[in-house]
Amino acid sequence: MFIGTEQLTHTYMPGTPFATEALHNISFGFRRGEFALIIGPSGSGKSTLIQHLNGLLRPTSGRVLFEGKSVGSDKHELLRLRRRIGLVFQMPEEQFFSETVFDEIAFAPRNQGLQEEEVEKRVMEALEKTGLQASELKNRHPFQLSAGQKRLVAIAAVLSLKPEVLILDEPTAALDTTCRKNLFNLLTGLNQKEGLTVVISTHHLDEAAALANRVLVLQQGKLVMSGLAADVFGKREELYELGLALPPVTEIMHGLADKGLPVKTAVYTLQEARREIRALKRRYKS
Repeated sequence: MFIGTEQLTHTYMPGTPFATEALHNISFGFRRGEFALIIGPSGSGKSTLIQHLNGLLRPTSGRVLFEGKSVGSDKHELLRLRRRIGLVFQMPEEQFFSETVFDEIAFAPRNQGLQEEEVEKRVMEALEKTGLQASELKNRHPFQLSAGQKRLVAIAAVLSLKPEVLILDEPTAALDTTCRKNLFNLLTGLNQKEGLTVVISTHHLDEAAALANRVLVLQQGKLVMSGLAADVFGKREELYELGLALPPVTEIMHGLADKGLPVKTAVYTLQEARREIRALKRRYKS
């Protein structure tokens, strides 16, 4: 196991009349280099769970594990952990506070005490990885950017720390179709070319389902399903009962299978669906 939890439980405001158990007895593990999804309806505990993975929240009971070791509560240990495990919040651009894109991305490396030459190198590398044009954007105010550009700047700010794990909470929130597609292309590249472990919390599966190796499903703070993506997304009825819908293209393939046609249902992209339907036509022609 590279990163995960063991019997993790989290209660907000424990010991008060307002105590609320947000997570109950969660155990899972992701391998290094995986692309993982944490899915579930709103209020299922997704955001609470991912904030444990880099130590922003502490378990009420149970453990968070990184490289097989328990994540402790020592301040310096947690700072080192957060350099290795980057977290991008939902709507992170709402937390921008610097006057320029450069300074926004440079904040974390500067806070590490790095020399300005190294800081500039990291900012430029992060801009390049996210596809943002440094010459056009580095001196602009972050709030002058488009919604998609702001989201990429927020990701670049995390990438400037050179993390080994990138965790994103509802990364496509408020983005249009083109921006969502570009974002997932970026995350695929970071995962496949850079070897970054990527973990996404979402309840929208349209684009994300095709990318995942492993999936966790939460419901009311409990882990109700986990495993390889093809296995989890093959449980259509169980997902329906949890209020989760499969990607439209997967629904189409299930519809064909329901009519008795011999097609795969673990299909998450239009390209895969086209290949499957072409293969079906060839079968009926031969």
